[in-house]
Amino acid sequence: MPLGPRVAGRPTGQEHPPRRWVILAGWLVVGLCAGFACAVALVPVGTPSPARDSPTIFYDRHGTEVGSAASGGVHPTVALSQIPEQLQQATISVEDASFYANFGVNPVSIVRAAWVDLRARRLLEGGSTITQQLAKNLYLTQSRTWRRKLEELVYTFRIEATRSKAEILASYLNNIYYGEGAWGVGQAAQTYFGQDVSTLDLAECALLAGLPASPQTLDPYQHPAAAHARQQWVLERMVATGAISPLQASAAAAETLHYHRAQSSAPVAGYFLQYVLASIGQHSPALEAAVQRGGYRVYTTLDSSVQAAADRAMAQYLPPGTPDASGALQPQGALVAIDPGSGAVRALVGGRSVTQDPFNRALYAVRQPGSTFKAFLYATVIDEGYPITARQFDGPVSYPGADGQPYVVKDVEPYLLRELTMREALAISSNVVAVKWAQQVGPARVIATARRMGITSPLQPTLPLVLGSYGVTPLELADAYVPLASLGTAHAPWCVERVVAPDGAVVWAPPAPRGRRALDPGVAYIVTSMMESVMTDGTGRALLPIVGRQVAGKTGSTNGNRDAWFVGYTPNLVAAVWVGDDQPADLHGVGATLAGPVWAHFMAQALQGQPDVVWRRPADVEEVRVSALDGLLPNPTSPTVVELFLRGHQPTTMSPIWGATQASPGLIGIPGSQVMPAPPDPLAPPGVLPVVP
Repeated sequence: MPLGPRVAGRPTGQEHPPRRWVILAGWLVVGLCAGFACAVALVPVGTPSPARDSPTIFYDRHGTEVGSAASGGVHPTVALSQIPEQLQQATISVEDASFYANFGVNPVSIVRAAWVDLRARRLLEGGSTITQQLAKNLYLTQSRTWRRKLEELVYTFRIEATRSKAEILASYLNNIYYGEGAWGVGQAAQTYFGQDVSTLDLAECALLAGLPASPQTLDPYQHPAAAHARQQWVLERMVATGAISPLQASAAAAETLHYHRAQSSAPVAGYFLQYVLASIGQHSPALEAAVQRGGYRVYTTLDSSVQAAADRAMAQYLPPGTPDASGALQPQGALVAIDPGSGAVRALVGGRSVTQDPFNRALYAVRQPGSTFKAFLYATVIDEGYPITARQFDGPVSYPGADGQPYVVKDVEPYLLRELTMREALAISSNVVAVKWAQQVGPARVIATARRMGITSPLQPTLPLVLGSYGVTPLELADAYVPLASLGTAHAPWCVERVVAPDGAVVWAPPAPRGRRALDPGVAYIVTSMMESVMTDGTGRALLPIVGRQVAGKTGSTNGNRDAWFVGYTPNLVAAVWVGDDQPADLHGVGATLAGPVWAHFMAQALQGQPDVVWRRPADVEEVRVSALDGLLPNPTSPTVVELFLRGHQPTTMSPIWGATQASPGLIGIPGSQVMPAPPDPLAPPGVLPVVP
């Protein structure tokens, strides 16, 4: 029967308990914990010994040491009197507003966290005070278990009983992790502002105070917007707790912060190690902090020789730099190299210098990929069943624009004013032909192909999509070319093989991502053959002698030459190179001349001594000699080229064009083939062409 209306304010079984019961339960929990602490305190547990006496060591795929994380035990200790009062207040406001009033635990926070944990039947929230966090950081592991939480309470009560609040706060500020390898406020001030902590102002203090909650995702070098938003929230909390006035908060919020790392020696593969730590942090922020603290061993997918080749190519072949307003040399660059057989990242460079400019462009710079995006277009067109010899006219064209103005497709080179096969159009990077094919198959289908191949950034189904008008990262673009190099199999990029704790236990060993079918092998083979023509007959032909082996690749440039790209590959290595100013500006050069030399010299060095392997033609791909004039079966007078077709899509009718003795200018077939002239007619007089019937 229907129930009557419930009394307003009466809790149901699905509501949280009233506040008074939370408070009473909190004190009960605290009493039990205190009793537990007293009981355990009578049992000798030895002297806590933090495992921070040695740094974390990173190894490459061959077990060779390549770098280390600064040990948490060697950072300088800063006296509380040297730490700005505003940094102390900011930290207390966001981490433990009742710090000076509580005795190491916050009963309400504990009950609230316990309520969430009990409902989930596992530990999700901590409800930790500053003293609890200090106990965990100094003496305990990062595991989330009930036993570890109880041990944390024991050490919390001991710290509260033996130290003053000032000593606790000073120890906390000197031992908390702020990201970028910085333990304690002294290192943090040098890492983010290049200055002594005692000189920080309110805006800088608020920025630092917000970092410990999530050092990776709030890193101002990598995620400036997120860091700024967190800083604003810290200032709001300081106002709420009475630490500062609204006027002070507004002034600090309006201040422009200038990030600058104090000079230090550059770590080996510094940008790659940033990527490793970011990957560990995505798995577990607590594990990342523990790794940064020291004592761990991290085994990675890095290939030291490939990384050395990347470092040399970037140092030697990036265009000369000019300092910008912040002192960073522009243009900058990024390089990512991936094993297409597994998705393992073998090398990564995120800029000119990780110490002078730690922003990792390989991971976080979202830039327009230009014509490198055409790989996804032509993979779509071939997959839709169009033969590679299908043609579009290379001439002026426009389409209705979203703003009511016509969208006029422009090319760097003059229009050829003739029909181009897909191979020809990709080799010379014709924008007109690309947009016409996008109109024919539909941009949404191109997006679907790009998604299958590995593009994850936002895309819109517009015609300029195929010219690379939507931003991607270098790592993302390199990964999306993996299905071409592997003949159809996509692998998500990865860099960590296993993480070993100080006691020898493997605490994280992520399985290598399983490959998934992204393209039909025949489609990948044909598009790769087209990319080989880019190197033999197209925009990349000047780079082929530098590499010195059979490769496939694609140049890319954007409007105003603000971004220069080159993405290329062999069966065992994919590499993407980006060059551009951090604040987009005209580079006065294109992908082939700016990014291309970096890529070509890198590939030559990285593959040195390795066999020149080629792709094996899939069973569903056939080589067919066709008329060079229209792609149909040749008649007795047709000049011919050899071209690739998916089985079932090869031509079946004879070319109706008779009497021609040469192909149209620039026509190309598969790399290594030649345009064959029509055979002579033995019945025709010398110099006389057959008559078209």
